[in-house]
Amino acid sequence: MTSSALTGGLFLFVLCMSYMTASIPDGISFADLQALAKDAPDDSAIVPTKGPYNGLNEEQLKDLVETYLENIHEACPHPMFVKAIIFRLITNMLEWHTVAGMHQIDDNETENGMYWLRDAGKFQSMLCTLNTITMGEGDFLCE
Repeated sequence: MTSSALTGGLFLFVLCMSYMTASIPDGISFADLQALAKDAPDDSAIVPTKGPYNGLNEEQLKDLVETYLENIHEACPHPMFVKAIIFRLITNMLEWHTVAGMHQIDDNETENGMYWLRDAGKFQSMLCTLNTITMGEGDFLCE
């Protein structure tokens, strides 16, 4: 590489640095700062739409789960209904963890992908165990 090729980059760098430092003031007066504060948006009015659990705190989440469980029992008090729901929830978690793990591997995050897939295997184990628990006659999920 010749020195003339480097000179262009150096010239551009010095020009940019000169422009940037010329546009940054050495200081700001208190009056100017107060004027800027008057025009600043009111951050206290910003209410997050999503919290740690999609806008719910831990207690609200637990209450919502309890409400849904009561509704499930009222809709169909048979234990097979609950087993089918559990089976579906665990299947969803298995699929979610498998897809997430594969995406991590595709993104060259192999170690993270391994952790997701390891957890997917735990959900698979839960499904295998659930399949061995019988709800009596008509348990279509029991092996």
